[in-house]
Amino acid sequence: MSDIPFPRGVRDLMPNEALFRNELMRKIESVYQRFGFLAIDTPAFESMSVLTAKNAIGEENKLIYELKNENLGLRYDQTVSLARYYAMHTDVPLPFKRYAIGKVWRMDEPQRNRYREITQADIDILGGKPVLTDAEVIAASARALEAAGVDYELHVNDREAMDFVLAKLGIANELYNPVYHAIDKLDKLSLQDVEKMLTDLKLTDKQIDGIAGMLDLDATNDKKIDYLKDAGDKPAQNMESLLALLDQYVLHGHVIVDLSVVRGLDYYTSTVFEFHSLREDMPGVIGGGGRYDNLVKLYSGKDIPAVGAAMGLDRIMNVLDSQDSPKYTYAEVIVNYIRDENYKYALKVASALRDAGINTDINLAQRNIANQLAFANSARMPAAIIVGDEEERTSKVKLRDLVTGEEETLSLNDAIRTLSR
Repeated sequence: MSDIPFPRGVRDLMPNEALFRNELMRKIESVYQRFGFLAIDTPAFESMSVLTAKNAIGEENKLIYELKNENLGLRYDQTVSLARYYAMHTDVPLPFKRYAIGKVWRMDEPQRNRYREITQADIDILGGKPVLTDAEVIAASARALEAAGVDYELHVNDREAMDFVLAKLGIANELYNPVYHAIDKLDKLSLQDVEKMLTDLKLTDKQIDGIAGMLDLDATNDKKIDYLKDAGDKPAQNMESLLALLDQYVLHGHVIVDLSVVRGLDYYTSTVFEFHSLREDMPGVIGGGGRYDNLVKLYSGKDIPAVGAAMGLDRIMNVLDSQDSPKYTYAEVIVNYIRDENYKYALKVASALRDAGINTDINLAQRNIANQLAFANSARMPAAIIVGDEEERTSKVKLRDLVTGEEETLSLNDAIRTLSR
């Protein structure tokens, strides 16, 4: 096909990018495991009645990919799947700390650094004491970013506190979520555009000015907490407790109380947070989450407090320039041979290397030795083994460093020891 159609909002990964992503996932997964999170796996699709239960995720329902004639949809995030999972497996002990790394799909308008198919690293805690579990989820997510080598800022807020602020401004309860959806657009729209959205919600000029003043509040964390105290003591005290706990984790990133952070999903109930990239030419949110104390009840009928976070691997990869990663292959060496008749000995060598735990490729094409080595260099192999009649007769190999060009003739055991260093 001369003009192959390709979907919008998705991408192919080159071998070096896919390898980079796999290693990134391992780094993140190892942090989650270190924090005691358990691995579970849920299907890529769920019943539409589960995904849209009582409008669980709010206006984002319209972004769900529905599977035609099946009453099924691709998961929008992994949180709803977890809530459904717990409703079907209520015997798991609480607190239930789980992690899952996988793809989710959103029928969103593709933009730079914004895709329709997304890989998320997700952690959640069902049950437990809220402020302690909030801090644990945030800290584990921060440590995952640190393990990946990402410089970040942590922005935290409390939706319960925001509810108090909106109530104080005289805004009707049924408008809270629409107001939050408007505020959540601040990363894509100007404050003036957001104010226009608030006007469309029939808010008064005084109410809009009150919200704009809150969003534009340039003050220390302490001053912002004092602002929240004017609306209600409980959420302000929760914020103080959370900040004190995060101090104990000694996170690398700066923690900022940010009253503009509300998150777009309707199921958030109090603590919300976002991780922002500090890369100047690629700013923006690379992960976030919050507390959703009412979601699990939709499926299980039980009041289970819950908090979670999701890291966007695609955005993290872009921030880390994964496309420029020099590592192209898992193979540490490729076995080449002079003549076709040497293949069986070459295969014996490759098998011995693999049995010794060394990632080993072998030439499988009809090429002369010069083209075999050219292929090894194009595939960015770090080393090559060359065997011919003499090596086969003496049970030795030639080991060539493809970076320096140095070459030596060794016994197979010595080659294994050299490559194992």
